[in-house]
Amino acid sequence: MKTVFRFSVALLGVAMIAGCTLTEGQFNNMQATIGGSPAAKRQAISECVVRQKARPISEKKNDSVMFNIGLSNFPTTYCTRLWNATAAGRITYADYIKLTQPTADSSKVIRIMQGR
Repeated sequence: MKTVFRFSVALLGVAMIAGCTLTEGQFNNMQATIGGSPAAKRQAISECVVRQKARPISEKKNDSVMFNIGLSNFPTTYCTRLWNATAAGRITYADYIKLTQPTADSSKVIRIMQGR
């Protein structure tokens, strides 16, 4: 289970950064894992925070304004909102696919990431 979880979380993180797309099955497996295991969700958030801290400051500034998050709290707040919403099913596979398409309507995810 730990290997499947790490693979799913790593795959999602890499896919989101590199612009690759998970299959619906991969996304659903990852969502079920973090939705059913508080430890798995904590680990996903922790790994996300590390990735977010490593991003260029200019990108973090832009995202912090868009998502209404203070820059000093950005990595933790961003990752917590993202993974809590994904685990709860508020961010669906269809939403995830829209994020990979620059012209798609991603307003639902933006609202979620703004804490609404």
